[in-house]
Amino acid sequence: MEARKGLVVLAVCLGMLVAALDATIVGTAMPTVVASLGGLPLYAWVFSIYMLAATASMPLFGKLSDLYGRRRFFLAAIGIFTAGSALCGAAASMPQLIGARAIQGLGAGGIFSLAQAIFGDLFSPAERGRMQGYLASVWGLSSIVGPLLGGLIVDTLGWRWTFYVNIPVGAAAAAMIQRGLTGAFARGSRRPLDVAGAFALTGAILALLLAALRFGETGTWSTPGTLLPLALFGLLSGTLLHLERRAPEPILPLRLFESRAFSASILASILSGVGMFGAISFLPLFVQGVLGGSATIAGSVLTPMSLGWSSGSTVGGRLVNRTGYRALGLAGMTCMAGAYLHIAGLTEGSSLWGIIGTVFILGLGMGFVTVTTVVAVQNAVRREDLGIATTAPFFFRNIGATVGVAVMGAILTRRMGTGGAGAVIRLEPALALQAFEVLGGTLAAALSAAFTVGLAACLLGLAASALLPNTSPTRGAPAPAGRPGVAESI
Repeated sequence: MEARKGLVVLAVCLGMLVAALDATIVGTAMPTVVASLGGLPLYAWVFSIYMLAATASMPLFGKLSDLYGRRRFFLAAIGIFTAGSALCGAAASMPQLIGARAIQGLGAGGIFSLAQAIFGDLFSPAERGRMQGYLASVWGLSSIVGPLLGGLIVDTLGWRWTFYVNIPVGAAAAAMIQRGLTGAFARGSRRPLDVAGAFALTGAILALLLAALRFGETGTWSTPGTLLPLALFGLLSGTLLHLERRAPEPILPLRLFESRAFSASILASILSGVGMFGAISFLPLFVQGVLGGSATIAGSVLTPMSLGWSSGSTVGGRLVNRTGYRALGLAGMTCMAGAYLHIAGLTEGSSLWGIIGTVFILGLGMGFVTVTTVVAVQNAVRREDLGIATTAPFFFRNIGATVGVAVMGAILTRRMGTGGAGAVIRLEPALALQAFEVLGGTLAAALSAAFTVGLAACLLGLAASALLPNTSPTRGAPAPAGRPGVAESI
């Protein structure tokens, strides 16, 4: 039993590693990809389509694994991701690459969500925090190693191998899961799937994310490209609520929100996503456009953030049993809010070293919040809802991140104005950096205004964390009863 459990842990970590590495390796390879395939105007969609597909697939994989078993859907997620990687490597044009990235994203969403759920099955409540910290460490390692590894692969083997390298790793992870993950959660409960709800949820989320992306590009809600998907989101959301109240087995059970731990965790996840990904998206622009740093220096500013995130998750995973959800969540949001007080006040005279220290604290806080929200929801729901519940913090965090970054981007665009650098931003990002050499003060003020959105989100996150129950995995109210998990039947 212990040998099988170890095999599953290794397989899950391998799956997480390859999916997380892909998110960072591709950024390094993309200039070479554009030089090979062309299609510069489609550059951003290589990243956006991956995010859209991954976010949309998370709740579907979570719910399907509750119904029909973790093993088959983790294997399916790895298979989809690996197939998408092969298609990416073989792409002959930018549209082909974007289509293949969508397939990759579908698989990555399943890997990210089911990795958390499988660990929730395998380990007791007292062990879940520590194990979630290990998964976050895998993500942190990939954030640090990915750009360097991507450069090495591009320089030695060519850009296509940044995708092909996923194939043998995915195959190894699939073989380990096939052998090691058995028992009750390999089978699932075999209850019927809420197909109508699944379509409504997926459509609503895609519509919202597309509206947010378009809003971030244009800086206004009044364009058809923003209004139409936003209207579709409203229509599908209303349909989803109607369906979920009546479905015998809803894709997103509304009963989960009756739990204070679940609802507060989801709210904290949304707000932390706004703050964290706002900094990831715009701090490199500040370093390069305002402080005059190189692209390498701008990118390296995110390394301490990844280290802080990994450290916070690891330490938080060990502390959550002693401190409880509320104290750890408040500590995390306090770190994030404190860091944003500095970030929102950055000027042309700000120190690069000060920014590096600040982003480490920001990442540390995000690590605390991530562990708190995941472990809190895992221990607040019935075992048969563990897959969809564990997926929820990441799913809603991605939504918060997308909408928050869009709002911050819109503020930046409007503050820069319709002429000068503002127009250059929208037409050609590379030339925008040249414009910023003489507009550094204007850019600094515009970014400061954008960063106030992240600060407000973190301050609201403090209030959300205060709503978390003052319990822990080892004390307080136990999770609702349910059927046995893998840990008891593997």
